[in-house]
Amino acid sequence: QKMFNFRPQELTKVETTGNQLRGIHCPSPRSGHRIVVTCGNAYSCGGYNPISVDDAVEHILFKELWVFNIVSKTWKHLKTSGNAPEELASHCAAFIDNHLLIFGGTAYPFGAKSSNDAHICNLKTLQWSKLETTGTPPKKQYGQAMAIFENKMYVVGGTSGYAYSNEVHCLNLATKEWRQLNKCVGPSHLRSEYEPEPRYRHEIAIEDNKLFVFGGGTAAESFELSRLPVFNLDTNTWFQIATTGDCPEPRRCHSCVQIKSDVYICGGLDAVHNYSCLYKINLKTLVWEKLKISLPYPLYFHAAASSESNQLFIFGGVNGHENQRTNDMFSLFLNIPSLETIAWQAVLHYAPYLALTEKQKLFELGIPISFLNEIEFVPPTKMVSNGEMSKGDEEVMIVLSEGGDDDDDEWEDL
Repeated sequence: QKMFNFRPQELTKVETTGNQLRGIHCPSPRSGHRIVVTCGNAYSCGGYNPISVDDAVEHILFKELWVFNIVSKTWKHLKTSGNAPEELASHCAAFIDNHLLIFGGTAYPFGAKSSNDAHICNLKTLQWSKLETTGTPPKKQYGQAMAIFENKMYVVGGTSGYAYSNEVHCLNLATKEWRQLNKCVGPSHLRSEYEPEPRYRHEIAIEDNKLFVFGGGTAAESFELSRLPVFNLDTNTWFQIATTGDCPEPRRCHSCVQIKSDVYICGGLDAVHNYSCLYKINLKTLVWEKLKISLPYPLYFHAAASSESNQLFIFGGVNGHENQRTNDMFSLFLNIPSLETIAWQAVLHYAPYLALTEKQKLFELGIPISFLNEIEFVPPTKMVSNGEMSKGDEEVMIVLSEGGDDDDDEWEDL
């Protein structure tokens, strides 16, 4: 067996060995979806592929929720109930207290039906509900950017399919009230010199009460990353800030992950090029760094998220070489995690069968509870006489974090 050798910032393709062993389907290739990662699981919501299984128009938009268990390397299609969102392309997603939060997005045809609703899925009960809000919400759009900061959800920009926006809105998640923090004044000759161009498929990050906008564009252009639009959340005003270092080219449809003061940009495209590289910028020093790694092919309209141990996951998107959607998943540790996390990676490398071992037995072996919660227990497949999987054996039990019960009350009335 190959010796375990941990290397941070080493990109690897995540194999779906659990699905292969058990004969369980994986999610179809897709773009325009979103993922969140928590407690050993990556959740993928929505997405689009113009080539569906039966070529039915209503099936090219994936109104579905999948979970990938990182330990067992198994995808599972989750059966949810309740008031699920319909507009699941170029939407926004976040993880809050054992809940998946979805905002905005479009149905198909793009722009014909867009959303300004927020939906919550309880990841313990798999029950969807629409968030009832007051105040002034953003317009019904897709391709907006969203970030959670101090129990508030900030939403910037987006498009109706024809017009683009740079408006900033804030939803107080405690009071469920929207506030509009600025207005889009329209043509460039009416905007101040600091106000950014209206855009979609950009990304945002928040540091020191300042909201940074990364890239984005329109159908005709992509915006630069050498000068960043910044929105001051104390004064509700825009300004521009210059960056230094190895700056990425202008782009849209990229992914963005923030870890403390560092922001990581992956992939994207402009009018001419598709990109496979990864960049990092520190929001305190404003210095860009091009990482010495890249994806095996250019990628855009993909989704990315990081775990509590700073492990980055990149899923799906459009392969720029083949102009086809993919369901590949890639992973890398952006920073050196704790020694405990590295040891857990080594244990899984040498003993992958632990994913099929009951939690009680693992507990008796001394595996910490925090790691036990990352394992989904899947019994070995039972075979019937004709060689097919017996009914029900394909079901996967998802083991969620046991914390956060006190926070569930906040969402009970949704």
